[in-house]
Formats: sequence, structure tokens, C-alpha cells
Amino acid sequence: MLLAMALNTPGLKAQAGSGKQPKEIAPAVQIYFDKNKSNLNKGEKSKLDKLKEDLASKKEYKVVLTGHTDSIGNDAFNLELSESRVEEVYEYLAGIGMDTGVITRYYYGRSRPREGNDQEEKRAKNRRVEITIIEKPKPVEKPKPKPVVKDTCNYDTAVVVGEFSVKMNVCEYKNRCRKDPKNCIEVSKIASVDEIFQSGVPLKTAKGEGFVWGAICEFKIAGDSCFKHPVSMQVAIDDPEAYKRARLMAQKTKGESLEPDKNTKVTISKTKSDMKISIPVKCPGNFMIASNAGKSKITKFKDKTGKIAEIYVVSNSPITIIPATKKGKNWYLNYANVPDAKLYVKLNDDDGTMISDIDLNKVRKSKVKGELRKKYKVKPKHLKQS
Repeated sequence: MLLAMALNTPGLKAQAGSGKQPKEIAPAVQIYFDKNKSNLNKGEKSKLDKLKEDLASKKEYKVVLTGHTDSIGNDAFNLELSESRVEEVYEYLAGIGMDTGVITRYYYGRSRPREGNDQEEKRAKNRRVEITIIEKPKPVEKPKPKPVVKDTCNYDTAVVVGEFSVKMNVCEYKNRCRKDPKNCIEVSKIASVDEIFQSGVPLKTAKGEGFVWGAICEFKIAGDSCFKHPVSMQVAIDDPEAYKRARLMAQKTKGESLEPDKNTKVTISKTKSDMKISIPVKCPGNFMIASNAGKSKITKFKDKTGKIAEIYVVSNSPITIIPATKKGKNWYLNYANVPDAKLYVKLNDDDGTMISDIDLNKVRKSKVKGELRKKYKVKPKHLKQS
């Protein structure tokens, strides 16, 4: 990665030995981007087309591209995003015939905002690539380079394990994985209703609410000890469209329930076609990513079989599991809007049965507080289905 240099004027590098900033010979151009994105829209492409036309009359110049982001997200994510934005502009200019030999690129992440980041209107002006046109530096005699002791442990390496991408310090990776690099890191994902039921993780909050599940990920590595340097793993979410309203976050076990893990800050990156979760890993183990499923009016289920131990409303897209609460012979459920919802029943002998002919999508909120709009009876005939 080409790292940005700390200069007095953003994006401009002083000519060696002169002590002066290179002269700007054309107005700077600002190319703006949507939140968390690096693709160019039609309007910004038009700016680049005009820039190339304007430069046709100039004989000697240099083009400096500097990438920037707003303050949302961590430093590592924003530095990568600013690099992606600069590379997008660079590739477009190359594609329309500009001489790439005159282009210099820098990436600053969120470190150099044009505006404050306290309002969305201001943050939008920080999501940019600045294009500065400067005079071509005069050739100077380069001093002889001093011997440099290379630090080989000051960067990360990316390791692809199945559908996961793992970033970790290169020396820590080599130390742990030199004996068996192919099997050193094991990462797995649980991402289905059946697998989550079988995993044994708590399925509700302390208040009895259910969850929309992104995934349960398990991270293993040789040595099985905590890391000295930051490590992150990234995994894609299946059917990202179904999760566009979910506020996925890390969860941790507390007794027989889950609560948000405030010490594990996950990063969600979304585009129109995919959605990825980046999870910081301090130590190997399990990582549960989910959001509260929300509430609605209470719906009653009456057990006509006498065999039911647990009742859940479930869906596969997004993966949703909402438990019911038993009072006397009846079960009560805070049931919100769940696409393609089904009833999942666990019997006293631990067998699970999926019931499909009770139409849960007909549940509607009642206008009267505390009043039930729909009641269901779970009969023996329903338990024969799977």
C-alpha cells in the first residue's frame, strides 16, 4: 500500500532540496463518493472527462490524487476505503487516455477532513478524492540513500480461509503457521436456523426477545493463545437484501441469554450486491453476530397436544428465531414482521418439528392495547409435519 506523507499542504510534496511547495497550475477538482462506496457516478465521471480536456493544452504537469473519507468507521477501514476511491479515479483516468506516468497517489483515510464530521452534509464533503494539478518538479540530484534496517514485521498479511478473509501481523502469522500453513487457521460459519438450534447458544435476550442472526463464527489457530497484534476476519452475509434493516452487532453470553458485546466493534460494509462483516479478533473463539428481532402485539398459541416444551417463530431469510413464553397451558409470543415465517416446535422428548400450514403472516397488530388479533391452536395433526 502507498502510504500518505505528512506534508504542509495536503496532497502536495515539496520539491526535494527547494523547501518550497510545488506551484498549482490549475484549480483543484473534487470527486465525491457515496457513503462506504468507491464507485464513480455519472456526474463525477463528467468532471474527470472535462479535466482531461483542460489538460490537453498544458505541456508539463503532475497530477496528485489524494483519497479521503468521513469519520465513520475505524482507521484501518477508512484507509482502505480512501485507497479504493483513489484507485477508482486512477483507473478511470487511465481508461480515458490520460498518461498515468504523471499521476501520484496518496491515501489519508479520515485523517484530513475538509469539514467537520458532526453533520451528514459536512461528512459528504469529506468522502472525496482531491485532484491537484502542479507544475512538473525540476530534476534535482538525489542524495545517496542511507543504509536502512528493514522492519519486516510492520505490516499485515491477508489469508483466505474458505469464505473468510483473515488479516494479521505477518510475523505473528509466520511464527504460528510455519509448521503447517495450510491447516494453521480454521474458520467456520453457522448460518442456518437448524445449525443455530443445534449450536446450543442462547436464543433470547434477558427480556425474552429473539434475534435476527447474521452468523456464528468460530476462529481457531495454532497455538490457541491470544494475539499480540490486531487481527480481523471478514465474512460475507448470504442474501444481503434481507438484512438491509438489521442492526447486526457482536453478542456475548450472559447466563442463559445474550447481550451486546461492547468490547467487540464489528464493521458492516454494504453495496447493492453484497454485504460483509469485519470482526476484530483478540483471542480465538466463537463470535455471535445478531440483532434484536423487535416486538409487536402478543400472539397466543394454545397447546392442544400436551407435548410441547418450546415454541419459536423462525425464518431463513433473514435468519430469525423468536422464542415464545409459557403461561399456564398457553404460549405467548412478541411476534414482529418476519418474512416467510414458520412455527418451530420442540417436544418434551427434544424432537423438533417445523409446522408450515399455520399461516403466521396473517398476524396483524391490534389497535386496542393488550388485545389479541389472532390466536393459534397447535394440534397433534400439526406435529406430523416436518
